[in-house]
Amino acid sequence: MGKGTSHIIRAFVSLAMAGSLMCATAGCSTDPSTGTATTSPSATTAASTGHVALFLPSNSPNLSQNVPLNNWNTLNDSLENALSTDGFSGKSMNRETSGSLASQSDALKRYVQERLNADSKEQYGDPQTEQGATTIVIAPAVRLDRNYGEYSHFITTPNQEPSDQDASDTDSDESSSMRQIADSLNKAKNAGMHVVVLSNPIDGFVPNVYVPLVTAADIGRMQAQQIVSKLDLDAVSESNPKAIEVLLPNTDPSGKNNSFQAQAFEGIWEVLGPYFRQRKAYSPSQRLSFFTTKSDYKDVMFKATKDSQIEDELKSRLETKGRDAAVRIDGILAMNDFTAAASIKALKTMGYSGSSMDVNPSITIFDVVGNIAGRKPLNRQRVPNPAQSGDESAQPSQTTKTDSKQWPIITGFGAYISDIPNIVNGLQWMTGLVDVHANTGTIAQIALQLNRKEKLSNIAELKTSDDYGSEIPTLHITLLAVSAANLKAALIDPGYISLADADM
Repeated sequence: MGKGTSHIIRAFVSLAMAGSLMCATAGCSTDPSTGTATTSPSATTAASTGHVALFLPSNSPNLSQNVPLNNWNTLNDSLENALSTDGFSGKSMNRETSGSLASQSDALKRYVQERLNADSKEQYGDPQTEQGATTIVIAPAVRLDRNYGEYSHFITTPNQEPSDQDASDTDSDESSSMRQIADSLNKAKNAGMHVVVLSNPIDGFVPNVYVPLVTAADIGRMQAQQIVSKLDLDAVSESNPKAIEVLLPNTDPSGKNNSFQAQAFEGIWEVLGPYFRQRKAYSPSQRLSFFTTKSDYKDVMFKATKDSQIEDELKSRLETKGRDAAVRIDGILAMNDFTAAASIKALKTMGYSGSSMDVNPSITIFDVVGNIAGRKPLNRQRVPNPAQSGDESAQPSQTTKTDSKQWPIITGFGAYISDIPNIVNGLQWMTGLVDVHANTGTIAQIALQLNRKEKLSNIAELKTSDDYGSEIPTLHITLLAVSAANLKAALIDPGYISLADADM
């Protein structure tokens, strides 16, 4: 063998060895069928996605068996699935669920300390590097059950509120825990980690991205918009107004804090108020009138700890002195599906019949949603109104027994699984919920963009807002309105519920 040939062989061997070393570093393997080197996905996933740590609340221990689709366990699972879809491996995800601020603050403190004390050769590495890039996603585990009941999971409040207003010790403990959370997050951010805050702001800390979920005003406003659109109030005349009742349930109306009800009614009256002032709408019970303001929430608030109280409340509002007469009711804003279900029972007992779908059948939930978003005009075909009495002094709510017992539209919120059949059969016109699956997909994208140090402006849903108290990128959550017309596409196809849940 000549010297030239031996040089070529040595050069070839050197290249092969170098390639092997490079392949080993990158996590390559050899495909036995082809003999070619392939790169292991597990070796590149962490480098390309970084890491994400989830610190979210667990479901409330007081949550009833009648579970709304919007709950923390659902969001936790959906967010993990979305992160996996975007390439985050199990090893690159850390999940901590907490039942209190105290346990959450301890878990976060422990995690941040471990990260800051970790050697760059360990699992996570330096947060400043691509391999160690980390995004923390946190929602403060504040218990708001007393004020917000079944809504408490996703409620965004204007101010931090304690979970138990009667316990000053609890207030102090939660304030201390919140300060510790802010301290841990500031340390993490200063070390190069990114932070996304969900639900409620954290005093003393400014995140990279803020994601408010749903406010009481959002819930009230959404249902009021559905009432306006489905009843076509813009086309209603003053001589033949629509009869509307607003039910504002409260587990403790005599309590010191009715902030949820106050905020909800403000959202409701922002939408319905103009129609009452124009006399296109009226309240059969006269709880609402031309003179009502957004501060008069107590006029429609009542105690509702069990369904019989809701039934009694609605019956009292629709009672009539005449045996052969009945009170006309076109729309009931029930606030949540529990109240809507009890209202359905009361209406059946009083002899009302029909379906919400009989009211302006040409206007579907698709029309309503499109109209709210300003995408298209509503159809203007209306079902005939009950004939008015020739006596101008007669109350508009008093008509003949046959005409006035037409089933009204009823709105709710929460998409309670046990009450979905009421949507299917039209006894309840619509329910609403946070579109968890759609929004967790966006949150996962935010985590990925932050870890890759890519521009957040690439995410169309993110807008700069001062909702947090300072100008930062903010994701405003999508609310989903659901009726029989879109129930399959909105809830069944995405996997929120099964056909059996809907009695379909």
